[in-house]
Amino acid sequence: MALRVLHLCQFHFSEQDIRVVGSEVDGGTSLSGIQDVVETSGGGYWQGDWSEADFGGRSEDERAETLAWRAANAGLAGGRRVIVPFCDRWHQPVLDRVTVPHSDGTPFSDGSEYISDGASSTVLAVVNGQTGGLNCTILDIAITSERALIGGERFTHVHSTWLERAYEIGTVEDITGGKRISFHPPIRGGIAVGDVLDFDNPRCVMRRSSEPTNALSMGIWSSASITMVEDMRDPEL
Repeated sequence: MALRVLHLCQFHFSEQDIRVVGSEVDGGTSLSGIQDVVETSGGGYWQGDWSEADFGGRSEDERAETLAWRAANAGLAGGRRVIVPFCDRWHQPVLDRVTVPHSDGTPFSDGSEYISDGASSTVLAVVNGQTGGLNCTILDIAITSERALIGGERFTHVHSTWLERAYEIGTVEDITGGKRISFHPPIRGGIAVGDVLDFDNPRCVMRRSSEPTNALSMGIWSSASITMVEDMRDPEL
């Protein structure tokens, strides 16, 4: 069964801090006074902190927001996994999502319109890592995008068993026919030439690591916070 998508941006959090943590640990200080840093073999994992949400109220729509938050927390109970979009389009190699009709000004039969191009990317070569691309951190890619790729952007690769996993670019180098990128954390499960990389909607399989909160002001207005971490349990177990 497909995992549920949890859109945290709907709860109007004032702050979000999504980053890769656990990629190095303090190895202690040597006799010479130099602090040693030990890189962990896993290369880190994603953690996101969302705080100071502001939702709820007396209208039907506002009531529905509070109930949606409670339902979201119920759906996360017991360490259940969900797919969490990062809601960070401004820092991707794309522009605002724009919809346009057909050339004659009409939409599709269901009323929808064309969506702006965004970014399109595929893997040209797997440069490092283990057999099958496991733990790869350097890829050659072909990319067409609305903004130039400069580093710091995030993308998602969908693996057959590890599903949606997010990565953050460190360096970008021009190569013939595309770009060479380095990134972290290392590829989960594996990757192959021709695989699609999604720069339009970075997202990751995560689980809740904080206790649920749902403070109410005057019994109506809600404030909340949540911490999510990348789910690193073996998906085949």
